[in-house]
Amino acid sequence: MKKLQLTAVRSQQKEILRDLMLLGCVEIRDPGDEPAEEILRSLKRADTGMAFRRRSEQSSINRALKVLDTYAPAKKGLLSPLPEVSAEKLLDESMLEKCLSAAQSIQAVENEVRSLAAQESKERALVEAMTPWLSMDFPLECKGTRSCDLMLGAVPVASTISAVEEALAELEASVTQVSEDKTSRYLAVVYSKDAKEPTNEALRECGFSPISMAGLKGTPAQVLRGANETLEQLAKDKQAEIDKIVAAAEYRDMLQLGSDTLATMISREEIAERLLNTESTFFFEGWLTAPDEEKLAATLSKYDCAWETEDPDPEHPEEVPVKLKNNGLTEPYNMVTEMYSLPAYNGLDPNPFIMPFFALFFGIMFADMAYGLLLLIGGLLVKFKMKPKKGGMKNMAGLLIEGGIATFLMGFLTGGFFGDAITVIGSWFGQTWSAVPNFGAIHIGDIVITLPLNLTSGNNPLYVLIAAIALGAIHLFLGTIIGCYLKIRDGEVVDAVLNDLCWWVIIIGAGVFALAGTPIVVYIGLGMMVLGQLITGKGFGKITGIFSAIYNGATGYLGDFLSYSRLMALMLAGSVIASVFNQLGGLGNTNGMTVGGTILFIIVFAIGHTLNFGLNIIGCFVHTLRLQYLEFFGKWYRDGGKAFKPLTIKTKYYDINE
Repeated sequence: MKKLQLTAVRSQQKEILRDLMLLGCVEIRDPGDEPAEEILRSLKRADTGMAFRRRSEQSSINRALKVLDTYAPAKKGLLSPLPEVSAEKLLDESMLEKCLSAAQSIQAVENEVRSLAAQESKERALVEAMTPWLSMDFPLECKGTRSCDLMLGAVPVASTISAVEEALAELEASVTQVSEDKTSRYLAVVYSKDAKEPTNEALRECGFSPISMAGLKGTPAQVLRGANETLEQLAKDKQAEIDKIVAAAEYRDMLQLGSDTLATMISREEIAERLLNTESTFFFEGWLTAPDEEKLAATLSKYDCAWETEDPDPEHPEEVPVKLKNNGLTEPYNMVTEMYSLPAYNGLDPNPFIMPFFALFFGIMFADMAYGLLLLIGGLLVKFKMKPKKGGMKNMAGLLIEGGIATFLMGFLTGGFFGDAITVIGSWFGQTWSAVPNFGAIHIGDIVITLPLNLTSGNNPLYVLIAAIALGAIHLFLGTIIGCYLKIRDGEVVDAVLNDLCWWVIIIGAGVFALAGTPIVVYIGLGMMVLGQLITGKGFGKITGIFSAIYNGATGYLGDFLSYSRLMALMLAGSVIASVFNQLGGLGNTNGMTVGGTILFIIVFAIGHTLNFGLNIIGCFVHTLRLQYLEFFGKWYRDGGKAFKPLTIKTKYYDINE
């Protein structure tokens, strides 16, 4: 990474930013409210409001796309790739006016649909309101006579009509029940105008709620008939408007391209608002990926500008952004690293060290040829069907492929193909079948390990446990060596040798003592540890540091080694669960293959292995991450890196042709 400074004429600003966006290798740094250098404080930022305007236009197009997705959803395959477009077409702003016009038209039609829907809701409410009063044959505009008034309302169904009549018995009023439903009784009350207040009070005590029919004319049946006719017409009008939206689906591709075009313009305008300007020039500082300096030089050679680069300040690595650069094998592990934290600029890219162990540990824990094939096929489908060119989907496909290969290979060593499904099916025919033939044995002293390794027999789980801890020791030792390298590179030689390597001398010495009976190597390691604390400690901390180092180192390394037992645990758990489902499914064919037993096996097999596969893919991924993040990274990783965010083309609906 290199620090970049550029000054150019303001009239070429748009073209320069456009070309930097196409290069995708320059991050423009925000100079802050008060630039550090005195000479830059006289410069000002441009605030044209263009970014806000472009965001508003993009929002309008995106709303139109949502309308199309609601009424005329596009038909896409499950793993369909994004369509591709050239950079020139994507950055062509001439089609935006047509896009915005189409978007506004679609939104106008959708607003009309909403208005018609609101009218439909109003008419449906009227239909619902009229339904209880259909037996009434007098017009609703009739409110009474010269001396009497009519009031319509409802009481809870728990209130009987006799109770209401009793409440009105001493008043000049009468009540008629028009209808009832599960919750209410609908009543028509006729009362003397002189008894209005007493009548209202008596009805209120019965739970009576007045219902207003203001503005309605005709009998309830006539009002209902008119509402239904209106609903029919509204439905036709609304469908006609929806048909207009469906017909506008032909603009979807154009609108999606317009949205992506505006996204790039928004990025450019936001960057433009960070630039420092005079009347005729603009200036910015930023970062450039070192391998792309020649490309930048070739691009800027056609403009009137002055620029320079310099190496980052080694005293302030936290200021330097980080971009991971890997090959095809290690690039998928960007996903793993970014989930944790990017490395500091003065650290190391962890991906080359993660790759072999991550795939190996994942494969050991999954360890089934069929599951490995499923992962591999899934990864290949994503890679070649969706054709992701960047980002998480591309990295996920790579992880699936590498994890699937490792899982298949470990499954081959353990003979697992959907657990022991081949053996179970062979037993129906009185045959001894296996997914992998016997291909030899490994002799280690008196120990004989037959391959493929049957995880459920003999001492095989113990052998797997020993191998898992041995792999863990290699993993931890590599982490310690990397940590020592970083410290030695930074001049911390004593700390690296006496405080970090001493424990591996002690561990190796313990092995020598167990095999040869001589403790001399252990004493050397302890001596290195004591000497390291005496040299690096301060004051009384030299003494307490010795006891702290012994306790923390012993418990820490013991816990780290035991953490790798999870490789055996998950490997055994997945194999046993698969075997259990196979045995349960095969119960119907214990005495030979039958139709019913085979159907039972297929059902149990499908459900059981789907659950086992799902649980294992989550469990193996999480526990593999844990071994990387806690045990491995804890020995050397320097995190806290700041992501490199270059000015680049960001799209949602299209991929750019390379």
